[in-house]
Amino acid sequence: MFQRTTAINKLLAMKARKRVIQGGTSAGKTYGIIPVAAIDYATKHPRHLITVVAESIPAVRNGAVKIFQDTMFDTNRWIEEHWRSNPMEYKFSNGAIVQFTAFDSVGKAKAAGKRDVLFLNEANHIDYDIADALITRSNTIWIDYNPDRQFWVHDEILTEEDSEFLLLTYKDNEACPPEILSELNIKLGKAYHNPLGDKTDPKNIKNEYWHNWCRVYIDGEVGTLQGAIFQNWDIGTFDDSLPHVYGLDFGFSNDPDSLIKIAVDKKRRIIYLQECMYKTGNSTEQLSESLRLRVNPINSIIVADSADPRTINDLRQRNFNVMPAQKGKDSVRNGIKRMQDYQIVVTADSLNLIKELRNYIWHDKKSETPIDAYNHQIDPARYGFDYLVPVSTLAIGGA
Repeated sequence: MFQRTTAINKLLAMKARKRVIQGGTSAGKTYGIIPVAAIDYATKHPRHLITVVAESIPAVRNGAVKIFQDTMFDTNRWIEEHWRSNPMEYKFSNGAIVQFTAFDSVGKAKAAGKRDVLFLNEANHIDYDIADALITRSNTIWIDYNPDRQFWVHDEILTEEDSEFLLLTYKDNEACPPEILSELNIKLGKAYHNPLGDKTDPKNIKNEYWHNWCRVYIDGEVGTLQGAIFQNWDIGTFDDSLPHVYGLDFGFSNDPDSLIKIAVDKKRRIIYLQECMYKTGNSTEQLSESLRLRVNPINSIIVADSADPRTINDLRQRNFNVMPAQKGKDSVRNGIKRMQDYQIVVTADSLNLIKELRNYIWHDKKSETPIDAYNHQIDPARYGFDYLVPVSTLAIGGA
């Protein structure tokens, strides 16, 4: 249900042409900008054009579009006939239009023409040249992002006189769900010996990774990207001409059941990945139903986490061709290193996988031990890769 928050009040007070909103997770950045810069603005400015841009079409559809539609429903403004799904845009009764899109080239960004309001959503994932082409052709610009590292907005936008900066945290968002608050407290406990103590005191820092995470996603401060494990990937199209399998990692309450489709072009040394499922709270029956919607049980191979033999057996009883992943000594590290020798192509709709690839780092770089986080899609990808490109010496056993 829509709620006017402190974040929204602060957003309404911004006046500069370029309005930069930096903040942590659940700070209400996008949930505030959409009502202010798109909905409220459109109702007050007939025949104006508002453009909302994200990294990709799946990203804008699953993020800004959903927030826009939910807010319109919650405030009793949604008229189904006013919505077009291709291209994604909503036309208000006064002729104002809110459009949702993404650009993969500077040429397309320039060709899109001028607009009254531009919202660059999660701008740290949008190329500067594309952003600049859009900004140049816009009257008012809103930019939001999680500050996992310094990027072009700090160097190019905030140094300009017509820019204004706002920092938001979860404390500005009274609509933040209690379960999210609980999860943030868990992260603080991982980061600090005393979560209420001095977060800058080195003696209070329990774990450097989670300290950086809390700095970015809780405090909304610029963090330091400590070096993603996988830097050999790009967004592209899955090659369906290749034989493929599915990797499956089991979860339940906090961790999701994750299914990923994987194919390998061994000659060209390319791994193709597509996220198929990322869902928490499944019973075995619900998991089975979800798999049946995505996988043909008759001719599809599923390589699943061998740590849960009971669920593997239950799925086999439901006629799925499930086999346990082969694990052995250092199987995680060795699987990662082998995948690093390939180019990885990820489909644009694999939003959770893309997020994981950007955040999956070494917990201990010297020992090459990865963090036990942002691996719900990466682990099943590794299971599938090890099946398609096996190592003959890999032993079955614990990992």
